[in-house]
Amino acid sequence: MNLKRSFSTNILLTVCFVLVSNLSFSNLTLWDWYTYTNTDLGYSLELPNEPNYQDDYDSFIIYSYNDTNSKRVYSFFALDLRDRNQDSKPSEIVDNFTNNIVNNLNGELLDKKEIKYSGGLQYKILVKINEEKLMSAQFTLQNNILYYLSVEDLKDSVDNNNTKRFFNSLKVTSAKPMEVKEWLDFVSEKGAFSITIPEEPTDLSREYPNPLEEDGEPYYLYLYSAPDYKNDDNYLFRYNDQPLGYFMEDPAGGFESMQETLTARAELLSPPKTIFLDGNEGREYELLLDGKFHTICRIYLRGNRAYLLLKQKLNEKEKATTDDTFFNSFKFEPYKTPELTTLQPRGTNFEVLFFDDLKRVIDTVGYESTYLKNSNDYFALNEMSGGTYQFGYSDLKDYFKIASKDEFFETNIDALKSWNDSIIKQKNIKVGNEDGVEFHIQNEGTKVITKHQLWLQNKRLFLMTGYLSDEERDSKLTDSIFNSFKVISKEPEFDVFSSKTDAIFNDLRSKDSIVYNNALGAFDYYEFETTDIPKLYEALNYSYDSQEKTNLIKDKIAEQFSLVSDSKTLDVLKNLYTNESTNDDLKATILTIIPDLENDDALSVYKDLFLNNPPVNTENYTWGVVSPFTDSLNYAIENYKDFSTLIKHEKYRSDVLDVSLNILQDSTGHSSLVSDNMEKLFQYMESDLQKYLEEKDKDEYDYSMNSLIYSYLNFLNKSSYKNEFTDTFTSTLAKEKDNQWFSLQATTARIVNNYPLDNAFIETQMDSLFSRYEIMEAYHKTNQFNKVPKKYIKPEEFAKLALYNYVGEDEGYPDTMTVVGKIKNEGDEYYAISFGYEYEEAEGEEYLAIVGPIKEISQKTPYERYKCYTEWDSVEKDWKTQTKNLIPSLIEYGY
Repeated sequence: MNLKRSFSTNILLTVCFVLVSNLSFSNLTLWDWYTYTNTDLGYSLELPNEPNYQDDYDSFIIYSYNDTNSKRVYSFFALDLRDRNQDSKPSEIVDNFTNNIVNNLNGELLDKKEIKYSGGLQYKILVKINEEKLMSAQFTLQNNILYYLSVEDLKDSVDNNNTKRFFNSLKVTSAKPMEVKEWLDFVSEKGAFSITIPEEPTDLSREYPNPLEEDGEPYYLYLYSAPDYKNDDNYLFRYNDQPLGYFMEDPAGGFESMQETLTARAELLSPPKTIFLDGNEGREYELLLDGKFHTICRIYLRGNRAYLLLKQKLNEKEKATTDDTFFNSFKFEPYKTPELTTLQPRGTNFEVLFFDDLKRVIDTVGYESTYLKNSNDYFALNEMSGGTYQFGYSDLKDYFKIASKDEFFETNIDALKSWNDSIIKQKNIKVGNEDGVEFHIQNEGTKVITKHQLWLQNKRLFLMTGYLSDEERDSKLTDSIFNSFKVISKEPEFDVFSSKTDAIFNDLRSKDSIVYNNALGAFDYYEFETTDIPKLYEALNYSYDSQEKTNLIKDKIAEQFSLVSDSKTLDVLKNLYTNESTNDDLKATILTIIPDLENDDALSVYKDLFLNNPPVNTENYTWGVVSPFTDSLNYAIENYKDFSTLIKHEKYRSDVLDVSLNILQDSTGHSSLVSDNMEKLFQYMESDLQKYLEEKDKDEYDYSMNSLIYSYLNFLNKSSYKNEFTDTFTSTLAKEKDNQWFSLQATTARIVNNYPLDNAFIETQMDSLFSRYEIMEAYHKTNQFNKVPKKYIKPEEFAKLALYNYVGEDEGYPDTMTVVGKIKNEGDEYYAISFGYEYEEAEGEEYLAIVGPIKEISQKTPYERYKCYTEWDSVEKDWKTQTKNLIPSLIEYGY
């Protein structure tokens, strides 16, 4: 048996030696010595006096004697090895002890020799502790019991007659027979499992910081160890729940995270196996721990709770197996029922059964534009199962109104669903005397199911949620919690179906800012009906506290006509637009609404208002104002002559350029509308560039100017138009250092329009992954692909270029890319490429992406980027299989 690996007692010896190194014995050779006898381990020995110091350890006790007048220390212990694996040679056991002692004392082994001993094996060593002190020690191994005696003293006296007498006094007799240890059944009621282990476990439980939230609830790991030294096995078992307020949202991700934790210290020897126990999914890992010890680890997920079972061989030459009592005995036990308590939030008239240990989260910020005043959420953990429960309610605002509860519930159910979620079970229920709905949501990807109840009670919205295992979801405990809601006192009745329109317009006149802001926010959620239209018209004629408020409220009212209107709405909006008190922001809103009205004259009125009196001082975006021209090419063509006159207004110049480009690229024969007026379109290019260059570094810079500059560049990239200033315009912006995108677009525009480019400049641009793809595209488009250096056309380089742009469009451009290799599938070739980032959080992490299929890139072939796809997983040892598994997703989702 290799004691250096098998247990920690050897390391602890060092502590003992250091602790006693300053103790001493007086010279007691002239009188009788004390006889120490141990009948359990079958030995006796003599030392100057009764031991006056001892250190207790799990497997042995170190005894020492010293005298304050001497530098001498006598120490001894016996270690029973009869229950250990007997594979190691006796000499190896002594060697390991010797090496541990020397290393841990930072000493130097001066001498080691075997002594003739008829009863077994005996060694004597001499160790230099420091320049003044030595230690002489004797190891005796007999009947698989190790007897250790040592003396520390000044180097001139360490091997005197007292030392010899001490060593020679050892007498070994017969030790008591060892008790046969039966394996123990360990049952954890809280952990809801049972397992058979070789001995009483050592509790190593501890807290672990929350990796997702620095100040969040920590993980608590219930961790135990139980070694079986006789067979050179070490067993660990553990369970843990999610921190309060969390649940196991993605089991597959949970397994991956736990695998990363394991492989931080161990090598994965084979692909993980998917296993099941009572329908609960798990993984089995074969590992090499610390590069030496063969290990088998099993992990199971049971709802939000994770279980870990680990068997480690302590002998480097042996392999762990799963066919043993430890793994075979592990069993999930039924959850014990925890005690519940009554929860009655302060200031409310209801109560529910819940857990005593809970977390309360109250939020009152950001509800100005919703029908809710607040959110009050209570999170609790069932410590007997790991199940997470959430009970929440929100107070409703005075303006809350619904047409039907069923419709309201369906809207809220949809809001609770995330991507890939579906309702797998739903039924109407009664919560107290109120209508409600109970439903189960399952994520199609993770297969995780959550249970919910939703109901309205007077002026509150309630939600009960359980993030639970399959066996707990429909248990008596869960039913008792979900069915416990009770109203304990009456509150004023609130009619959720009645109109609140009068209340909104009344509160808009309030001088109380809170009341006013809540009424204004109602426009974002309150659904006005056709019967409310006359009141909306009336409110447009009212003057409020200030002109600013009046404009803002009228703007909010005008927006409602996109949802509810009648035959008078068009005239009302037209009159409002032409009213001299109407500002340009409100005019822009009106122009956005009018085209969508169900009125045959809507577009005619829109065009008349917009083209004759455009709102040029609005701070609103103009895309809604010009949408009839951008949404319908025919409409733009029919009215282009009038629309193009808006080029004189900087606010709409970008829109005119974009619509003009659309017409120019159209194949229906109307391009001359634009081509004949190019000079007018570009008449402001010089002054716009000058304004951009002068103002771009100012704090108050208007970033809408960027849209205008881009529209010019986009036009020049997709249409050939050359004059004196387009040359200057593109040449100036190509040198722009503060805006890489403008520089790139200006460069490609010069290629498209056949303007000269400095060789050194274009080489620098081509060398940059940021600009290379678009420049190659411009050369391909203009039949100048021969100007692209051949090194950039090589499939490997083009694949990295494709990946650079693919990842950059999503998460930011990578700092490193390395081709891992190529794979073939159904006649096509693909690259496996690793990529990473240099910022601190991601440094050292390399993700795998697949790129392909690989095709020839030339002037004769279409210029298309290779498709790319990544799932942001780290590169695995078997990267070929990992890459091949990405091909279906590449085909479906890659681009």
